[in-house]
Order: sequence, then structure tokens, then C-alpha cells
Amino acid sequence: MNTRLKPRFTWIDNTRGLMIILVAMGHIIIDGSIDNTFNTIIRMPTFFMISGFLFKFKPKKVYLKHKSIHLLLPYFVYLIPILAVQMYFEDKTVMEYFGRLLLGGPFLYAWTGVFWFITCLFFTQQIFNLLNSLKVRILNLVMILMLILAYLDDFIFNFNIPWSLNICLYTCPLFFIGFLFKTLIKNKTLPALVSILILCILYFITTNIIPESYTNLKEANYGIPLLGIAISTLSAFCLISFFKSIPEFKLLAVIGKASMIIMYLHLPIRYLILHFQPNTNQWFILFISLLIPTALYYLLNRNKTSRLVLLGES
Repeated sequence: MNTRLKPRFTWIDNTRGLMIILVAMGHIIIDGSIDNTFNTIIRMPTFFMISGFLFKFKPKKVYLKHKSIHLLLPYFVYLIPILAVQMYFEDKTVMEYFGRLLLGGPFLYAWTGVFWFITCLFFTQQIFNLLNSLKVRILNLVMILMLILAYLDDFIFNFNIPWSLNICLYTCPLFFIGFLFKTLIKNKTLPALVSILILCILYFITTNIIPESYTNLKEANYGIPLLGIAISTLSAFCLISFFKSIPEFKLLAVIGKASMIIMYLHLPIRYLILHFQPNTNQWFILFISLLIPTALYYLLNRNKTSRLVLLGES
């Protein structure tokens, strides 16, 4: 029987590759030599928008099972041992270990600080899939309402919720924007040079004129209301336009395919290196934190079991 593999969009791998480099850079290059304001506005929102672009409505139980294997299985496979090592080095109690393991999201930090993204993405996908029966106009209103609630959570409530469920109020609209990109980028993209020019202008503005636009999704800090999500959307659209116009970035594509395992491992690698060699050059740590997970991805991808359990890919 002939089976056809789903086509990969090279521009998606390129975009993911650049975004995961920015994620790792923001976590590892922390000596102040690089301003991270624009980085924070673009990197995580773009991941959610790409996920929205790839999304297709599916039967609820089927989608729940599929994404549980794709996201939650590797999440726990990596989190359980990495958090144990972290708690050991920090001399924490077994009770705290299990507490943080169960609560996840904002209760994870340092070695496991980026794991909030996985549960947040999982619930974002599930929430959006539940909205399948809504008409487009109603769906638009729901997304606007969620965005308003996200800003209220940021400015008024601002307390931690397990698994970063409250962050879904903001990431669902981002996901929806990516979903709308399906139609938009079929009909219209920007020339590569125009995309780069706009990105440079946005970088200059956010870095030098409105540094208050700094965002931290994990902490429910969404920057300047409406302006932040507008800049994130325009930046993602410019990136997509650029990579669709000039797709030949093989190294970025290689890294992009391994973006999820890099997400899991770049911080543990950083902390392990610094634990044993505290004076290690941070740029070298960045290089190693990208190289090892990328190599692991292609190694694990060769075996069906490791591909399923450690990569979430069938």
C-alpha cells in the first residue's frame, strides 16, 4: 500500500530554527551584551502562531490522544529525571520535587523553566479544537474576549496557576492568528528585503523607544496591551514572508526540526556545564546547548520507539 507523507514546509523549519536559537540565546547569553526586548516579543508568540498555522480541527478524542502522545509523553519523560537532578543539586526535598512535578508551569524554574511551554501549548490546542462548532464571527469574539481576560490577568490578578493554564488566554488568540495565516500567506507575502527592513525597524523601536514592550509569557507579562500582540503578529508575518521568499537555509531547517528537544534540553545542559565549569564562555555553552540536542534528535529519529517516546513522533 502506498502511504504519502505529509509535506513539510521548509519555511516552518527555518522559522522554528531561528526562534529556538533566540530562545536558547535569551536563556544563556545573560551578561547584558544582547538586548532581549525584541527577542521576547517575537520568539514564543511565533511558536504559537506556527502551531496555529499547522492546526486542523479533528474529533476531540482523537486529537486529545494524538497530542497527549506528541506533547505530554515526552514532557514527562524529560521532566521527571531533569527535575530530579535539579532538586538534587539544589538540595530540595522529595515533597518539593513532587509538588513542582505535579503543578508544572510557573512552578518550574531554572533547569526546567521552559517546560511551561509544553503544557501551555497542549491546552491551547485542546481549547481551540473544542471551538470547532463555532461560526467564524463568534470565534473572533471569543478570541477577543480571551485577549481582554489575558490583560486583566496580567494587570489585576497576576497569580500562578498550575500548568500555565491562565497563559492560554493569551496564547489562544496567538494560535488563532496563526490559523488565519493559512489563508493570508497563500494570497499575500512581503518581499524579502521589505520583511527584513520592517523587522529591523521593529527591533529598533522596541529596543530603544518602547522597552516596556518586553514580554514574558510564562509570567503572564504581555507587554503593552494590543501593541505587543500587534508587533508579534507583524514580526511573525515578516519572518514567514522572508523564509517563503528565500527558503534555502539548510542549517536553520536542521535545527528547526529538532526545536522541541532543544527546548527541553538547552537549559539543563547550560546548568550542568556551569555546575562543573562555572567560568565556561556563555557563547560556547550556547553552541553546545544547540549542538547536543540537535544531534540527539537525528539519532533518536532513527528508531521507532525512541522517536515515539522521546520525540513524540510516530
